[in-house]
Amino acid sequence: MKKRLVMLLAGLLTVLSMGFGLAQFSDVPAGHWAKEAVEALAAKGLVIGFPDGTFRGNENLTRYQAALIIYRLLQQIEKELKAQGTSPTMEAMAPEDLEALKNAVQELAAELAALGVRVSALEDSAATKEDIARLEAMIQELKAQPAPEPGMDAAALQDLADRVEAASIAADTALAQAQQLAEQLDALAQDVEGVKGDLAALQTQVEANAQAIQALNELAVLLNQDVLSLQDRVTALEKGLADLQGIDFEQFASKEDVAAVQEFAAALRSDLVGLSEKVSKLEGTVGDLSGKVSKLERNAFTISGSLNLRYQSSDGNLGGYDLDRVIPGTFLSTGDVDGDGQVVDDADTPIAPVSGQTTASLSLKLQTGKLDATSSGGANTYPGLVQFSITGSWTNPAGGSGIAPTLVVDTVATTLDVAKGQNLSFRFGRSVNTKFTEYVMGNESASLGHGFVATLKGLPLGATLTAAYGEKDPATANFDYFKALRLAVAPSDTFSVGLSYAQHDNAFAEVAGVDGSLGLGPVKLSGEYFRFGTNVFSSYSEGGYVRAELGPIKANYRGLAPGAANPAGLSMDADNPFRDAQRGFTVETGLPVFGANLGLLYNVQMDGTFGTPSASAFRATLGLGLPAGFSLSAGATLASATAGEWFPATYSFAGVPGPATAADYATVITATLKHDGAAGNALIKNLNLTMAYTNQTFLGGAQDGLAAYGDYSGLVLGPISVDKVVFRYNDSNLQNATAGQTLKGGIKGGLNLAGLPLAPSVTGEFATRVSDGGISETKYGFGLKFGQFLFDKSVFEVKAAAYSATGLQVTPAGNETDKAFDASADHLYSTTAGAGGVLSGIYATWTYWDLSFTYGLFSDQPLSTTLQGILGTPSGTYGRVFRINYTVNF
Repeated sequence: MKKRLVMLLAGLLTVLSMGFGLAQFSDVPAGHWAKEAVEALAAKGLVIGFPDGTFRGNENLTRYQAALIIYRLLQQIEKELKAQGTSPTMEAMAPEDLEALKNAVQELAAELAALGVRVSALEDSAATKEDIARLEAMIQELKAQPAPEPGMDAAALQDLADRVEAASIAADTALAQAQQLAEQLDALAQDVEGVKGDLAALQTQVEANAQAIQALNELAVLLNQDVLSLQDRVTALEKGLADLQGIDFEQFASKEDVAAVQEFAAALRSDLVGLSEKVSKLEGTVGDLSGKVSKLERNAFTISGSLNLRYQSSDGNLGGYDLDRVIPGTFLSTGDVDGDGQVVDDADTPIAPVSGQTTASLSLKLQTGKLDATSSGGANTYPGLVQFSITGSWTNPAGGSGIAPTLVVDTVATTLDVAKGQNLSFRFGRSVNTKFTEYVMGNESASLGHGFVATLKGLPLGATLTAAYGEKDPATANFDYFKALRLAVAPSDTFSVGLSYAQHDNAFAEVAGVDGSLGLGPVKLSGEYFRFGTNVFSSYSEGGYVRAELGPIKANYRGLAPGAANPAGLSMDADNPFRDAQRGFTVETGLPVFGANLGLLYNVQMDGTFGTPSASAFRATLGLGLPAGFSLSAGATLASATAGEWFPATYSFAGVPGPATAADYATVITATLKHDGAAGNALIKNLNLTMAYTNQTFLGGAQDGLAAYGDYSGLVLGPISVDKVVFRYNDSNLQNATAGQTLKGGIKGGLNLAGLPLAPSVTGEFATRVSDGGISETKYGFGLKFGQFLFDKSVFEVKAAAYSATGLQVTPAGNETDKAFDASADHLYSTTAGAGGVLSGIYATWTYWDLSFTYGLFSDQPLSTTLQGILGTPSGTYGRVFRINYTVNF
């Protein structure tokens, strides 16, 4: 029985190694080498076949099919055992029979696994499948012929040789292309070496090299794939030939032939390795060139400036006015002279009789980026830390006379790496900007003068040492020097302390102070104390403050002597947190309450004796957001000018808590309703509305007030655009019908007719306000512009405007602000009482690129009178200017 069992399993293994199908023979041709085995298995019922009557002998055998066949085989064995009277159970089998069955099943499993691997390998290589198919066909033909004579089959060997030769030609072609590309890259590298001095060409070459490297890498990948494919095909061919029993492999190709192909593939791979080394070398060269390009870009040196040629003549004697109130931005305007952000508070240069003259002005600015540099002794290197700029100008006035050119060093900055983690920086120039503390050397915006600032960072305990020295007014020989030194220590993020000292020679004054900050969990403390005077140890005034924060609660205590706003004249910025001559404290907080924001503030102002209030105030505010872009706010303030006594009184706590403007702490109740036109849920987009009510009568005061104002912008109706509409009504004293009322309105816009000949457009504006007491202001103007005047890029524009005031000063008094189209303010420009007056003017200019012809006429007469003076001598006080200007910027 053991022999029968083993033979059955062996037959099964033979069939399984060829593939499985059903017990039909439509696809098993006569003469097929496995036909007898298939029919025998089918006859015994071990295989049944597929419903279409096919055997499908070339398909893979699934585990389910194998299990079914083994099950049928076991049933057959059991049937034969029963027929012999032997127990059909596995336990009844002889040990040797059971062991033989297990070995056969294991052999079957191994053969199935090997068969799956071979099938997968054949599926992975289409070329191998085709080769094996052709070889099988050749084998069948060889079987049908008589055995060949000893020796090589010439036709088969020639076929293999042809295939190897084709692969060799393809590889040779790819290698030739790679070698040609390598030669091109070598030539390209030589070209790069020849154009290193030209930055633009260098950048172009780097990009070309990068593209060549990319193409070379892609070609290398393709060549490597071809070599691997050749090796796979040779290996597959060897395996296919070895699996064919009974056929002499030497008939088709000798081992020497196969070895030759493998040797060729290895040589080709060696060439690719050499080519890869060249690519790596070229990549290193490109990286080096890229570094040089980056260095050249970082060390870029720029020259900029302008050349201005001008002819100008003028007559008249108009002076004292600011022409920006009429026509802003003319060349006659001096702009913002005092640097307060306003141009309407600065009188322009008087227009006087000057004969026609030609002038030329040249301005140059030489500037570097961050330079890589080395000190003269080679002790220090500065990687991208040295910067400087130089500005020069030269003007030649009329008559051929000359003025010496001026050359100014604006700023030079450098940083030295003195040790690991430590650096020393210097900044020289015309503007020394420093900020030691709020009150000592507070000059981060307004420069103290010419000089230098040196800073040493990275000292132990996180310390920083800063020194400043310079001349406050170098134009005069007053030896107005300043000297300053500061040491700040910050051993942690939550603690810092600093010591500052500064001296002002001309004022014979000095200031010294200590400052610090400390974080204790949720509590944050900060503050400073300073002394200033002729001697900080014996003859001095003092000041200081402490701030504390605990979540939403903020508090401060300040004690500042007169003059503390700018101690010793060494803090030019006006951003100190508290004004001088103050002593007191403030506590404030903000809390959310039922969807609203509640704000509380208590402020105390003291006299010279600590603990004795001279005035105090308590304020409560409530803010509530509403739908459709609306919001409502209300507040109440109680003020007292006597200790412990609350009554309605107006007391101005200047600069508490803000630094710039005086806050009004008068006893009052306020309520404000607003609509924000910029809100996403605004009822009307671009419409801003405010209604504000103040009342002192409820608390015994003498007056109450009501204001309603707003503006609308961005309206476009075809060619008509309305840039802005403003309106305002304000009554600051409802108790008095004849005082405190103001009405204000204004509109500005334009008409764009660019589709018509000459591309015309019209602009216009009008604003006015009338206040009780016979006070009024009015401004109006219009402009006509041709965007295509006679030819392209030629623009002609004329503007005419006038400003008049009653009961107000027309010329600047130094405190004006431009509120002509600001609905929150009562005035247009002036709030200074005066006799009133008129200023009007016309301004015409023709521009072609940088060439312009301009005529301006301004007078203290109404606009109609000024226009009449264009053709003759203007009336009243006037000034007119004609200018031809040509400017080239580079």
